[in-house]
Amino acid sequence: MAKRGETKEKIITAATKVFFEYGYEAASVKMIIEEAGVVTGSFYHFFPSKESLFEAVIAQFMQGYTERIGAILANESLSFDQVINAFLNELQASVRIYYEVLQGDKLHWTIQASLNALTCKTMVESLATYFARMKEAGKIEYLIDADDKTLAQIFFRGSEAIIHSGDEKRINKTALKAKLLEFWSRIIRFQ
Repeated sequence: MAKRGETKEKIITAATKVFFEYGYEAASVKMIIEEAGVVTGSFYHFFPSKESLFEAVIAQFMQGYTERIGAILANESLSFDQVINAFLNELQASVRIYYEVLQGDKLHWTIQASLNALTCKTMVESLATYFARMKEAGKIEYLIDADDKTLAQIFFRGSEAIIHSGDEKRINKTALKAKLLEFWSRIIRFQ
């Protein structure tokens, strides 16, 4: 007999496959239960709804990425240039995994939208904390009138637009860094 944690993990693994293949709307609880090889009661024991399971799938998928980005931004021993290089290295690795391993350009649009929304939320929170810390330490100056969270949203969305303006599958880190630094220098002055 499977342990509770194993059953829950089987459901999440099956749901990941079903959601990524069919999208949120087309996926049914029945499809997920059949893929997981569990009974309906097991499903509802762990997840009150398809929506709660979907949230768990997306959160689990994003956990490693957000932890790595958060660790980079939280590392106070890194200079800004080191943070940018580490951030771009992580981005390069994440883009490769997204396209080559997950075939992200083939994921259902509902999954792509959910991943984007969660990435934005996580990144804005991490960036706002980073900017507040850097501003308090006198290492940056805001060039626009904005609070930490608003600046982080502008910073992230503008950076996202630059990153996605080219071929995301092949990131030229040097060219990307130059474009990002040019954009960033319009909203933040680094001391």
